[in-house]
Amino acid sequence: MLVGQQRALLAAFLRTPRFASNIMPSKRKTSSSPSLPHSTALNGDDTTDAPDIVVEDELKQQSAAPPPPKAKRILSWNVAGLRALLKKAPDTLKSLIDAESPVDCLMLQEHKLQDGQHCIDAAAALAESFPEWSVHWNCSTEKKGYSGTAVLSRTPPIAVSSGIGDKEHDGEGRVLTAEFEKMFVVNVYVPNSGEGLKRLDYRVKEWDVKFSEYLKELECRGKPVILTGDLNCAAQEIDIHSPKTNLRSAGFTQEERDSFAQRFLNNGFIDCFRKQHPGVVGYTYWGYRFNLRAKNKGWRLDYFLVSEKLADDVYDCFHLPQVMGSDHCPLGIVIKI
Repeated sequence: MLVGQQRALLAAFLRTPRFASNIMPSKRKTSSSPSLPHSTALNGDDTTDAPDIVVEDELKQQSAAPPPPKAKRILSWNVAGLRALLKKAPDTLKSLIDAESPVDCLMLQEHKLQDGQHCIDAAAALAESFPEWSVHWNCSTEKKGYSGTAVLSRTPPIAVSSGIGDKEHDGEGRVLTAEFEKMFVVNVYVPNSGEGLKRLDYRVKEWDVKFSEYLKELECRGKPVILTGDLNCAAQEIDIHSPKTNLRSAGFTQEERDSFAQRFLNNGFIDCFRKQHPGVVGYTYWGYRFNLRAKNKGWRLDYFLVSEKLADDVYDCFHLPQVMGSDHCPLGIVIKI
């Protein structure tokens, strides 16, 4: 297949569910995924360990069937420092919203702001681009310039709550929940297991347990849950460029993947991107070093998960790798609710 044909096909596939049958599966098998996408190697890499595709940020969005009436479009992005983004590229968020219009909610992770003047200044800057939107913050109280989540909503939520109701886990500003008429939208920045896997036990034995219990408590209140954010786990081998060399890397350990499956994927939540695009290599994070983004050597760490009852209402789930400004790219969901 010619490169131009590959690009057009993959672009349509990533953006439009009705093209899902057009991707050829790979011969490489894994225990966690029945088939992986076929690809050729870049820079002499072995394709048995590195499933590369046409660089996503070179793809042009293909036209798709219009979304159903009353569909909601939610975007999510780990901005890796909101002050830096607003300073270096102040129009990025507005351009993102305009390009993906109409957008109902924008969920941000790792804004790194401190409660108080930092949030006031950021809110003032955002108000210029989003004058009619409501903005809500959750900031780390345990460490300055660290973590944090934010919710921007075109329609004010019924209620917004910070954390999961557990003081042991709420000091880093990692969870912000917006309640709407028919759903809860939970914005999360899951703890990274860290260098040397120093926080691995905390991540899988404490955080994942308590957070999954919190999600179930929300469902018990009578509304389904849309979970989005940086979940800091590449769930399957298809979700990471070099699986064999990262088996003990934070975000891809067997412990994290098992916990992710047990607490979320096998506990009533659906991975929207993987359901819509079961054989596509689509990453959301690339390290800054070694020009990894241009080579598309990344990880899929950012997700939309939904309660099972919403699975058939998901019209599309997509990544926006062409949007720069962070080591993560934005992602989005269109859902009939």
